[in-house]
Amino acid sequence: MDTGPVPSCHLTRVRLREAKLKARDRLVFGVPVKRFPFAPGCELVCFVPGQIFGFVRWRGDGYGTQTWRLVVCQAADTGTELTKIPGVEPAAALLLHAFGKTRVVRALTMIDALKKQHELPDIASDYWRHLHLCIEQNIEPDAYDAAGFKALRIVQELRSGL
Repeated sequence: MDTGPVPSCHLTRVRLREAKLKARDRLVFGVPVKRFPFAPGCELVCFVPGQIFGFVRWRGDGYGTQTWRLVVCQAADTGTELTKIPGVEPAAALLLHAFGKTRVVRALTMIDALKKQHELPDIASDYWRHLHLCIEQNIEPDAYDAAGFKALRIVQELRSGL
């Protein structure tokens, strides 16, 4: 992992913050290519286009949790369809978004189950979208089949080339 000058705009940057009882952001998975500690309790992590990563963003105050979200996204180049995500600059392709305690806990449980059998950054982006829909609809997801999703991607590429 490199540290050095501020990254170019070709990298997707994620701001992670930790402040007692106010903020706690953490990577769930993904290996940043660069890390930049820039203030006490703050860090900037960078991903190259195509990398898939997940992070949790928690905010609270004296009354407890205010927001809790889990985001799985894919770093992308400009020119592709991107979503503005809090803490992510400039933007990323949103694959899964769980908001609120119940959905975040369910998403983390699904991710833990996947982690036992697969490398999370290698899971197809379409499967992360499938998990997102299952969480939203409160249904059980289909098991991940790497070969099936690879075949699906090939078919999609062939159709787009026609």
